[in-house]
Amino acid sequence: MVKHMPKKTYMMEELRSAPSKPVPTVPAEIAAAVAAALAEHRQQPGALLPILHTLQASLGHVPDAAVALLADALNLSRAEVHGVITFYHHFRRTPSARVTVQVCRAEACQARGGDALAAHAERSLGCAFDRHDGGGDVALESIYCLGHCASGPSIAIGGQMHANVTPARFDALIESCNSAPAQRIDAGASSDGGAAAVASHGVVDSKQSTGMAAGGVTTVYVPCDSTALALGADAVAAAIAAEAQGRGVAIELVRNGSRGLFWLEPLVEVATPAGRIAYGPVVPEQVASLFEAGFLHGGAHPLSLGPTEAIPYLQRQQRLTFARIGIVDPRSLNDYLRHDGYAGLRRALAMTPAAIVDEVTASGLRGRGGAAFPTGIKWKTVLGAQSAQKYVVCNADEGDSGTFSDRMVMESDPFMLIEGMTIAGLAVGATYGYIYVRSEYPHAIATLNAAIEAARHAGYLGENLLGSGRRFDLEVRQAAGAYVCGEETALLESIEGKRGLVRAKPPLPAIAGLFGKPTVINNVISLATVPIVLARGAAFYADYGMGRSRGTLPIQLAGNIRYGGLVELAFGVTVRELLYDIGGGTASGRPIRAVQIGGPLGTYLPEAQFDVPLDYEALAAIGGVVGHGGLVVFDDTVDMARQARYAMQFCAAESCGKCTPCRIGSVRGVEVIDRIIAGHDVPGQQALLRDLCDTMLNGSLCAMGGMTPYPVLSALNHFPEDFGPAAPARQAA
Repeated sequence: MVKHMPKKTYMMEELRSAPSKPVPTVPAEIAAAVAAALAEHRQQPGALLPILHTLQASLGHVPDAAVALLADALNLSRAEVHGVITFYHHFRRTPSARVTVQVCRAEACQARGGDALAAHAERSLGCAFDRHDGGGDVALESIYCLGHCASGPSIAIGGQMHANVTPARFDALIESCNSAPAQRIDAGASSDGGAAAVASHGVVDSKQSTGMAAGGVTTVYVPCDSTALALGADAVAAAIAAEAQGRGVAIELVRNGSRGLFWLEPLVEVATPAGRIAYGPVVPEQVASLFEAGFLHGGAHPLSLGPTEAIPYLQRQQRLTFARIGIVDPRSLNDYLRHDGYAGLRRALAMTPAAIVDEVTASGLRGRGGAAFPTGIKWKTVLGAQSAQKYVVCNADEGDSGTFSDRMVMESDPFMLIEGMTIAGLAVGATYGYIYVRSEYPHAIATLNAAIEAARHAGYLGENLLGSGRRFDLEVRQAAGAYVCGEETALLESIEGKRGLVRAKPPLPAIAGLFGKPTVINNVISLATVPIVLARGAAFYADYGMGRSRGTLPIQLAGNIRYGGLVELAFGVTVRELLYDIGGGTASGRPIRAVQIGGPLGTYLPEAQFDVPLDYEALAAIGGVVGHGGLVVFDDTVDMARQARYAMQFCAAESCGKCTPCRIGSVRGVEVIDRIIAGHDVPGQQALLRDLCDTMLNGSLCAMGGMTPYPVLSALNHFPEDFGPAAPARQAA
C-alpha cells in the first residue's frame, strides 16, 4: 500500500492545480429570478427549499444555470444544490409542457378505476407517463396521492384538482384546456404556497353578502375543502350567489370546511331557526330549482337531506378533534373563539410546563401519524433536555394513500392546529415551530398562512402570548414531493434545506433534532387533539377508547367504498362495522375482497379478519398497523399480486437511497414478483421473495424499507391464488 501513496498524492496535487472550468454566462432572466428568491428567503434557516420553490414559481422550472449562483450565495457546493433539486419529485430542471396533467396512481385511486383512467389518458393524449423532454404541448405525470382518496380517480391540471374523473370527463377537461387562450398550464408550485389559486377557489375572503333586499339575511354554507372544490363546489357557490342576486334575495355565503361526507359533495347547508338543513350533492344546474323550492327556509327538494346533524353518517360519530370541522369558517378567528377555541391555551398558560406534559400523558394520547408513540413521554423528554433553543415540528407530510384527515384539519380548522402547537411549545420550552406541509396541498398551505397571520395579529402567536410574557411563533415550510420525508428525521433534513435522507438513531430528535436542537415532532392529528385535552381535561379524553388505545381516531374510508369520507370514533369499532354499517360496502356493488389499513406500508386484510377492532394492539396481533387511520377498500376484481408489486415499486420510487435493503431490495422485489406473475419457478421465487422481505424488515434503516414487506407478505399469505400462472384473470378495479 505504501508504494501507491506517492502516485495518489501526485494525482490529488494535479487536480488541485488544474484550472477550474469557466462559469457559463447566466441569462439575465435567470440571474434576476435567483436574486429575487435569495432576497426573499436567504435569511431563513434551511433556506434552500423555499428559494427553489420561489425560483420554480417564477421560471416554471429550476434551470441548471441557477445552481452555481445558489451554491455561491448559500456557501454550498454545487453538488449539494444539484442533489437537493434532483432528490425531490416536485422540482423540474427543464421547462414544462404547455399543459401538465398529473394523474394519481396511488392505491385508493387504483381501487376506483385509476389504472383504467391512466391508460385512457395515454391513449387520449398520445403520450406516455413521466417522459420529460422539456417543453412540448402536453405532459402526463404520475403522482402518488392528491388527498382525494374517497373521491377518486383524481387528477390535477395546472394545480387545479378534479375528482371522480371518468374517461369522458377527462377528455372534456383536456378539451377545455385546449380551447383556452394559449398559456402555460403547469402543476408547479407558487411561491405563496398556492394562495393565488386558493383565492380563485373562494378560500380567501369567502364570506360575502349577496343581494340587497330588505328583510333577514340567510346564511348559506358551501365548502371550500379541496375535495369539495375538486367536485365543483366553486361553481355551485357562484351559481347560488348569481341566483340570489338575480332574485334580489339577501344571503350571506360562507365557505366552510367539509363535513367529510364526500359522496355528498358539494354539500350545501342553509341556516334555519331549526338548525342547518343540508342539500346535496348539488350541481350548478340544480341551484335555480333549490330557490324555487324555498331551500333558503329549509324547503323540500329531491336533494334535501334534512337536518345536517341528523344524517346517520354523522349522527353515530364521536367527534372530538373534528367537532368544529364543517361548522366554522376556517379563516375566522372570531368563529373559532365562538366555538370554544383557545380554551386549552388559556388553561395551559396558567399551568407549569411539567403540569401540561402530565395532562397530555394522562390522556393516553398517542401519535396519530403511525408510530403510536405516547405523546406525553415524547414531550417529557424534550422538556428535560437542556438547550437555549427548542422546536416544535408538525409533520403534515400526509402522503399515505387513503388518508386526508390532516388536510381536512389544515383546510377546515387551522387555528386548532396552531393552538395545539402553541401548547406544545409552552409544555417543552420551545419558542418556535414549523408545519411541514406536502406540496400537493396548496389550499392547506394558503389557509394555514392566513390563519397564522390572524393569530399573530390577535396575540395568540408572537413575543407575548395573550399578555403572558411567554412567546411562541411558527411558520409553514412547503415540502417538495418526497414520501420518505414523512419519516421524522428525513423531514428534519428537508426543513434544514437538504435531501430527505433518514438519520441514524440515536440521537433521538427529542435530544438533537432540528438544527441539532431538542425537538418535538408530532403529526397534525396528535397536535390538533391537544387543545381539547387541555380544555376538557385528561380524564374526559381518556374515557374514550379501549385498552392502551385511548381517545378517538379520525378514520378515513377510501377506495372502492360507497360512502367514502371521514369518520371519527373511539378506538374499538371493528373493520367490518366501518366497511358495511358506515361505509355501505363497495361503490361498485361487488363483494369486498381486501382492505388495506395504514397506507402503502400497511397490511392487506382478507374478509376473515374484518372483525378485528381498530385498536393498536389488536391490529398488531394479526400483523397489521393502524397507521394514519386510512382504510382503502378493494372489490373482488383486484389482483393482489399486482398490489404486492406496486408496494415494491412504490418503495423503489420513494426510497431515500441511504440503506441497501430498501434501495436495492425494493428493485429486486419488483423483479421477483414479475417472475412470479409470469409463472417462472413460482415456488422458488416465492421463497426468494419471503427471504428478501425478511432482509428488508430487519435490515432497513427506517419504516420505508422496513414496512414495505407488510403489504407484500399479507397479500402473499392471504391471497396465494393470485401469485403464479394459475391466478385468475381479473379486470382492473
